[in-house]
Amino acid sequence: MITNSVFVLSKNGKILKPTTPVRARILQSQGKAKKLNLFPFTLILESMVDENVEPYLELRIDPGSKITGFSLVDLNKNEVIWAMELEHRGLAIKMEMLTRAGVRRSRRSRRLRYRKKRFERKKPQGWLPPSLRHRLLTTETWIKRLLKVTPIKSIAIESVKFDLQKMETPNIEGIEYQQGTLFGYTLREVLLEHWGRECVYCGKTNVPLQIEHINPRSLGGSDRFSNLTLSCEKCNQKKGNKPVEQFLKNKGEILQKIKAHQKKSLSDAATVNSTRKAIFEMAQQFGLPVMSGDGASTKMIRIKSGLPKLHWIDSACVGTSEIVKLRICQPLRATCTGHGTRLVQRMNAKGFPAIASIKKNPMTGKKEVKLVAKNQKYTHATAGDYVVCTLLKDRKHVRWGIYRARVKTPTPKGVEVLINGHRISLDRRHVKLIHQSDGYEYSFTTIDQDLLRFSAI
Repeated sequence: MITNSVFVLSKNGKILKPTTPVRARILQSQGKAKKLNLFPFTLILESMVDENVEPYLELRIDPGSKITGFSLVDLNKNEVIWAMELEHRGLAIKMEMLTRAGVRRSRRSRRLRYRKKRFERKKPQGWLPPSLRHRLLTTETWIKRLLKVTPIKSIAIESVKFDLQKMETPNIEGIEYQQGTLFGYTLREVLLEHWGRECVYCGKTNVPLQIEHINPRSLGGSDRFSNLTLSCEKCNQKKGNKPVEQFLKNKGEILQKIKAHQKKSLSDAATVNSTRKAIFEMAQQFGLPVMSGDGASTKMIRIKSGLPKLHWIDSACVGTSEIVKLRICQPLRATCTGHGTRLVQRMNAKGFPAIASIKKNPMTGKKEVKLVAKNQKYTHATAGDYVVCTLLKDRKHVRWGIYRARVKTPTPKGVEVLINGHRISLDRRHVKLIHQSDGYEYSFTTIDQDLLRFSAI
């Protein structure tokens, strides 16, 4: 088998054993079953089934900072029958939160500069930032979805704790944990000594120096010492928020010097550390046995099984001591896209209503400003819906035929879809909805089928 197993429900909603894609096609062609959900693909039978299915699957999860792996494993054969990779949008949420904070800070400085700050927003126990809480909630959502359609017996979650200081300084020990980079110094003093009291970009000395982010904050850079340098005002303004590789593309020696100072970001490890306990406690609320595994055991089983390093394969190796076999090589990939914006009026970069055109009225001589049309909602389609569309004739970049596509923009009389990287406008008569938007974009990833033969030995 190559694709994921198909989930099956009885006519009264009772959970049955997952079946193969071939068997699912036969049931549909004979009229014995109908499609209930497209992602994950689920069939509902046309007849009642009194069979009681004993739970025999284990849901294994490998939480990550950017991608979380899910797999359903048959405990009787230790075979993976279904897998998925969930791609989070934590960085996008963080950037939106920073933008919102800047707008609010600016508004306060304009309107409420006389009001004293109160600092009374205490955080409750177990509070997580929105970018981290998003990872917890999306993982919980998919556990709930799978529990509704599969006979799951237990849950296994990889629980990894990273030593961030050990990752930076492998030989650190004892009291050195309490003596960081800035021990006994201020940040500016350390930077001045480290960079020789000169602009790192142009080499000027005896000029006022400013603290500069090597990787800009707008591109995910942090305030760590390894991401900071010194520059004069002119170079700082000239660089702006460009990546350092782009700014110094013609100055290889300076770029190499800065890269030697810059260290790998620890944000991914910190994210996993922060959400590790919350995800495990969340899984316990479903009333199933929950087991945790460490990263070393997961790696050992993956190497024994002869499998590559992938998120969904790592999840299949969590919490087991036996060699894992793959029955699939085309897992589902779900990318979090959100549910769009709540803004009614589109804004420009400075926060004012976006202007479509400015024309002079020939009768009155006054300028007439036309704003960009407000965001409208339609009942026939929503951005993110999956549809089957029919092209009756060739378009400029796409040939005629039947396609499955995702709606990019709904229009008053139809939709705009993306086919082979090109936007195509279609009338609603030639479009059929097959999956309603749920905040995710779906695709499939494929690995080498030779791994199936090797893992089956």
